[in-house]
Amino acid sequence: MNYYEQQLERFRRNFNFSFKIYEGRPLEQKTLCLQMKDKVEHFHIPKNFSMLYRNRQQLVNYIQDTYLEVQTQEKAGKYGN
Repeated sequence: MNYYEQQLERFRRNFNFSFKIYEGRPLEQKTLCLQMKDKVEHFHIPKNFSMLYRNRQQLVNYIQDTYLEVQTQEKAGKYGN
């Protein structure tokens, strides 16, 4: 596993870990999603590792889906607001 693969995996693990810490706190969860999405999108992958572009995009999509899920649950009243 090269440096870029390790970084993408680290981003995913950090996101999942932090997301669980913020369980029940939708504002913090949404903020985390936005920050991590920005961090992953701006993570530079050189052209000779272009096969990792897809992995990076999958991680961005995963974070976006999680954000939308939190937003939907918040609107549905899951958090008791």
